[in-house]
Amino acid sequence: MLKITPSGLVLAALLSLGAPPQLHSAETGEWQLVWADEFETDGSPNPQFWDYEQGYIRNNELQYYTANRSENCRVENGSLIIEARRDNFEGRSVTSASLTTRRSASWTYGRIEVRAQLAPGRGTWPAIWMLGDNIDEVGWPHCGEIDIMEFVGYDPNTVHGTIHTTAYNHIQNTERNGHLEFDDLTTAMHVYSVEWEADEMRFYVDDQLYFTFQNDGQNNDATWPFHRPQHLKLNLAIGGDWGGAQGVDSSIYPTQFLVDYVRVYQRKQSPPYSVNLNASGPGIVEIHPAKEHYQDGEVVTLVADPDLGMRLGKWKNAQLERQLETQIVVNRSLDITADFVDPNALNRNSDFSSSLSGWYNYIDSSATASITQSPAGEAKIAISKAGSQHWHVQFGQGNLSLENGKRYELSFDAKTESGSLSLIAALAMNAEPYTTYSEKTFQLDTNTQRHTLEFTHTSSSNPNSRIEFRLGQANGTALLDNVQLRSLDDEALTAYEAWKRDNGIRPNQDALDPDSDSRPNILEYLWQSSPTQSDPRRPSLAAHAASAGLQISPANFPATLEQQQGIATSLEHSQDLQIWNDGENPSARFHRLKVIAAPPIDD
Repeated sequence: MLKITPSGLVLAALLSLGAPPQLHSAETGEWQLVWADEFETDGSPNPQFWDYEQGYIRNNELQYYTANRSENCRVENGSLIIEARRDNFEGRSVTSASLTTRRSASWTYGRIEVRAQLAPGRGTWPAIWMLGDNIDEVGWPHCGEIDIMEFVGYDPNTVHGTIHTTAYNHIQNTERNGHLEFDDLTTAMHVYSVEWEADEMRFYVDDQLYFTFQNDGQNNDATWPFHRPQHLKLNLAIGGDWGGAQGVDSSIYPTQFLVDYVRVYQRKQSPPYSVNLNASGPGIVEIHPAKEHYQDGEVVTLVADPDLGMRLGKWKNAQLERQLETQIVVNRSLDITADFVDPNALNRNSDFSSSLSGWYNYIDSSATASITQSPAGEAKIAISKAGSQHWHVQFGQGNLSLENGKRYELSFDAKTESGSLSLIAALAMNAEPYTTYSEKTFQLDTNTQRHTLEFTHTSSSNPNSRIEFRLGQANGTALLDNVQLRSLDDEALTAYEAWKRDNGIRPNQDALDPDSDSRPNILEYLWQSSPTQSDPRRPSLAAHAASAGLQISPANFPATLEQQQGIATSLEHSQDLQIWNDGENPSARFHRLKVIAAPPIDD
């Protein structure tokens, strides 16, 4: 079968010399491929593209979704296999898998195309679908849902495409949908696709149009929330409200949902193009050369520079490996985010610097409350009418990973606007049955205090856990800030150790002679050669060297290659010194210094 590579997102060797490699485009008609997974490498799905949901997630389904368990999800013989099993895994009788691109890629408009063979048997419910990235902030169905393909095993010849919004959803029996009949959905591959544009969506099977949903043009999120990014999900459910409407045949296991490929296209554009770079978290992201517009086929270098102690998590909306420098071909306008993360901090947007993005809220109908951001930037939970249960007003964050046996600390700043109230802080499962792992009640008053909950996670590892703040039985206003969940078992790293870790360098890595006893340190640093363009957030070479026990003279990095070569004489036990720059251009703004030096060896 044909396997292709996304255009505009092609990796090149870091700091390679000579002519750039030949980088090709994959194009189809008026659409241009921008993201794809062809599932060519056996093993686990690519973690740079896919994350897992875990637990009992929705719709009263029978299966427990596992994470990174090959029995339930693997790539084999050119296909992704999602397999539902009845195997009593960790006490769960039925297991399956659900994959999502939520942390790696999302799109606004395009053609999303998946070639798949559906899972047979009464009770199966495979789906290819999309959810709005803002689901944590606004909830479902307000975020919008695009069901590219749904299938229920008791109706084996019918495939469905459906839209859910605030106005149109299955809870109200107002969803908008279409369906198509085939007699080989579970024995042959078909291509399921949606063409999502600003004015309408068109649903296809094997390019046969069967359902169109149009934007009413009223600029109303209740009917058309689809002007914001959505991420993709692939899952195989068993039973549940729809899949189990006619029961579940106990003889279906194991049953498999096979995916040959996932491809995302967007409308072709005409040059010149723009490249919009964003940094999520503490760090700097740059493009070289930096220009307002680029012509078709230009090769540019992306540079991610995390602050000390941080690391690059992923390049979002770009199918790039986790490298601090990489090259791409610009053949369309791009919007790419470097996601910088604290390896010891497990949650996101802890200081609400990105508004309340990434945080969810829940207010039961028995309570009256609002959850907003205060003028000072805190999360503001104002309760004017208490509910009957403490969980009737919630604020929190899901999709957090907790590992069995590890110790964790949840800490946060909190106060009230006036008076005092009780707040419950908890760690819990982010899906049914919403099991609480640990909780503690705190008394808040008008003085800001730092509160801490420490616990050991004795349950099974779960990448879909959540922080919960419960105020359902309170009256008043609570203000929260600087919420951090950290692992207490991850040792604190020195700045140099953190830098080595983030660059893939093992502690005490022997870079010179694997059989020697020298155990050299490696120091590799990206600096700015022009003092007028210095960045105070970028630590000096001297600071890096000092943390490594090396002496650099002069303290400020020299501007000329001759001065740079002189550094070698100041490094005791120096073994090697390599200096180069982009394209061997002495006037290039960014250069890279690599120092390999063996420290003294104790006798």
